Amino acid sequence: MKFRFATTPQLARLDHQRYGSRGSALRQTTRHLASLETAGLVLRLERRVGGWPGGSGPAVWALTTSGYHQITGTTGARQRPRLLSTTFLEHLLAVTETRVIVAETVREIDGASVHVEHEPECWRTYLGLHGQRLTLRPDLRLEITTQEFRDSYFLEVDRATENPARVIAKCRQYQRYRRTGQEQQRAGAFPAVLWIVPHTKRRDQLNQHIRQAELTSGMFHVRTLDELPTILRDGPPTSTTHP
Repeated sequence: MKFRFATTPQLARLDHQRYGSRGSALRQTTRHLASLETAGLVLRLERRVGGWPGGSGPAVWALTTSGYHQITGTTGARQRPRLLSTTFLEHLLAVTETRVIVAETVREIDGASVHVEHEPECWRTYLGLHGQRLTLRPDLRLEITTQEFRDSYFLEVDRATENPARVIAKCRQYQRYRRTGQEQQRAGAFPAVLWIVPHTKRRDQLNQHIRQAELTSGMFHVRTLDELPTILRDGPPTSTTHP
């Protein structure tokens, strides 16, 4: 379990192909999580997270310290999920939702496979202009491969809570990291940077700021979650603007 947090439906969607239907997957996942909770390996958060339809959000799960140690084989990095702010928790759940949609989309692409790097595996350390050590922190890095193509992305999950100026500052950090050539040596090419946003209003807002900032052409793309499967199937366009 590489997600820091996930809801019951998200986990069921990731594994639903093992079951006869989505309903069966949800029931079996619920039972399995209950048994892991009894064993002290996962915990259910006792708080409501906004942004879910129907007024009552689904159960949110995280590994306990024991569960984390059993999964990773380590004795450090204790999990303290109750210390997180609700805003940050909502961001982490949005990252999980993005990852689930990636898995669902790749399943539908004939002969495709996906390699995903989660935090902190996807983070990149590099030297700044004055020799200082800097760290670029994407939310995810993924590479989709078929016999016909290989597409790579750095993913940034945006909740429309940040000033667009901070998004542009992060884009400029990607440009500086690209100029080091490290990622190209590592992977053969620099991944497209894909911003995932909650709605079209935010998409259009960020696209406007990216155009005005005169960032590297074709490097940055902004999509809603609903639009994510299309870009994963068709590949990134050559323009930074939304078609």
